[in-house]
Amino acid sequence: RQLRKVRMKNNILLYASTLLTLCNMSPSQSAADALSHSVVVIGLNAALQKRFILAPNKNLEPGNVHRAHQCETGVGGKGQDVGVAMSCLLDQKATKNDEAVLLAQFLGMGPEGDAVSTTLRTRHGLSNALTIRNAAPLRTCTTIVGADEATELVETSGEVTHEEMKLLQRKVEEMTTGGGKADCVCIMGSMPPGCGEDTYAELTSRLAGKESLVLIDSVIGLDPLLGALAAIYDTNDDDNVGSEKKGIVGGGAVLKLNAAELCKLADVKKTAGEADQATMEELTASVKAFVAKHSNAAGALDYLCITDGKWPGYLIEIPESASASFRTWQLPAVDLSKEGMLYPIGAGDTVAAGTLAAWQYLQRHRASDDDKFFGVVPSKIGTQLSDRKAQWSEEGEEDEGIKMATAFAFGLACGSASCLQQENSVFKVDDAIKFFGGMTKPVVQ
Repeated sequence: RQLRKVRMKNNILLYASTLLTLCNMSPSQSAADALSHSVVVIGLNAALQKRFILAPNKNLEPGNVHRAHQCETGVGGKGQDVGVAMSCLLDQKATKNDEAVLLAQFLGMGPEGDAVSTTLRTRHGLSNALTIRNAAPLRTCTTIVGADEATELVETSGEVTHEEMKLLQRKVEEMTTGGGKADCVCIMGSMPPGCGEDTYAELTSRLAGKESLVLIDSVIGLDPLLGALAAIYDTNDDDNVGSEKKGIVGGGAVLKLNAAELCKLADVKKTAGEADQATMEELTASVKAFVAKHSNAAGALDYLCITDGKWPGYLIEIPESASASFRTWQLPAVDLSKEGMLYPIGAGDTVAAGTLAAWQYLQRHRASDDDKFFGVVPSKIGTQLSDRKAQWSEEGEEDEGIKMATAFAFGLACGSASCLQQENSVFKVDDAIKFFGGMTKPVVQ
């Protein structure tokens, strides 16, 4: 009897949440007529972020009592971090597309979910068109910020019910029916309990088409997701005769990982610790083992974007097979050693946001339609992206690898800039431009 009461309460909350979401949607949101101009971020595991800031010159001492010097709240969750980072770029645009970035997310009922929902909408200008207010309370993640280090405490997530997942799927279906496939899809982080292994694959199949740009920053449900992408990009029709790899026109997919994750995913043991720089031998062995282990990798992905902490990053071309040759570009790391206290939580998510936004610009923008560009990147940054790509290209040749390396370099610059700000994934665009401008040309290894 008690279980029936709980279920009835949850159903009432879900129904009320649905009505509230529909009432808050603008006509443009309900019509969803511009999805083909949108970046959809699949970030199912949202959080309320708390920052417990210790007194100056103090660090966390386990076993001791600590009194806060300052407390702050904000947005947490990897997908939500991407939305926040992209909003920093969108704020620089003269004209804004209210649906340039859409978050597919579950925000639990209650004050925590209310706070995150309000912050995303009012402060960061992000649409709630793909937000589901589910019955389970939203988790809280707490960062304890000391003088020269930060410690992250992550709560477990509430369970998503079958009905709540179906509601998200219906919203996605309605948007793709009215507005076509998403221009870009970004798949971020873990999933809350109740989500099946194929959840990312299923949502991506609904959202992405053969011309979509897809960035993956997750290893959860990776096999079915790669299978879904391979099936999308294997589509052949009359318009695609003679097109490039995967039979797509203007689309593609990249997987962003840190070096330690790649080695672990490929079952390659690092000779040094996780925080130490990965060697080229380890990365090469990991890429070959990854392609051999994941049979759909070659059909689904174009590149791996590898971060390695304070060390250089790497853009790695996905080989057609484990025995095939492939190119690797080394991208310079930004030196933050003289920048004082750093706040790295959310920096990797900012790298993903900056990379996808720059890739969208370099892939979609045409010089003749500056005023019509619908993407995330403002024109002043776009000009620098185009100029840098031209500088780094060999004798003016169009190289998709250099295009992707340019986008990834900008993403690394954004991630570095976010380390200077206390709030997750917030960065000053001028800092990112400065770091990007100081980067040297990526070197083929």
